[in-house]
Amino acid sequence: MSALIEFDDVCKYYQMGDTTVKAVDHISMQINKGEFVAIVGQSGSGKSTCMNIIGCLDVPTSGVYRLNGRDVGSMDKNELAEIRNEMLGFIFQQYNLLPKLTLLENVELPLIYAGISPAEQRQRAKEALEQVGLGAKLANKPSQLSGGQQQRASIARALVGRPAVILADEPTGALDSHTGREVLAILQKLHRQGNTVVLITHDNAIAVQAERIIRLEDGRIVYDGDAHAPEAVVQPRLDWARPEGEGAV
Repeated sequence: MSALIEFDDVCKYYQMGDTTVKAVDHISMQINKGEFVAIVGQSGSGKSTCMNIIGCLDVPTSGVYRLNGRDVGSMDKNELAEIRNEMLGFIFQQYNLLPKLTLLENVELPLIYAGISPAEQRQRAKEALEQVGLGAKLANKPSQLSGGQQQRASIARALVGRPAVILADEPTGALDSHTGREVLAILQKLHRQGNTVVLITHDNAIAVQAERIIRLEDGRIVYDGDAHAPEAVVQPRLDWARPEGEGAV
């Protein structure tokens, strides 16, 4: 069976003046249907570039990215927009809810351009909000909700199109630790229900909530395996652990 997400020797290079920046450097990986995978790394590791490629927001400089067997790099802008709408549900750190719309209207938005009848749009949006525990808040505006409730609404919006992949970019970054755990519990529940979840994070404590970790450093994969294996835990570098005030060795 072919992978749902497949990177085959993917590179993404950017030119900054006379310097070539290798944001993603010869990455090969596969993510199968139903997996819960965390792509983790510090700033500059390449995780955001990987997210943009997976989300069809960018294309590789070289190599091949296949989504559900289709070569994304060969698509034009219209085809990329179409596959984003059909295959991907996005959850962002900032909830990106429209303040003048109710929660129900916000969640309906992805369905408006999908040729779905208004009655079915409303029913599916209602079901998605009920799924994340917001069935009693359909008529509320985002400003009437807590940060955690707004993030749950954005999860409902990601779910409403019944995507093949839920792509969550630092989904707990704007939340306190308790509310963040609640959001992660929803993602774990969605995974148990058979959804494919790809979580992008810099936080190891968040990453280990997934089943599998793909760890990046300097645009390359340095670990790909069980999130609960001892070797999945990042080891601090000497310069991180150096006592304050000490110079370089």
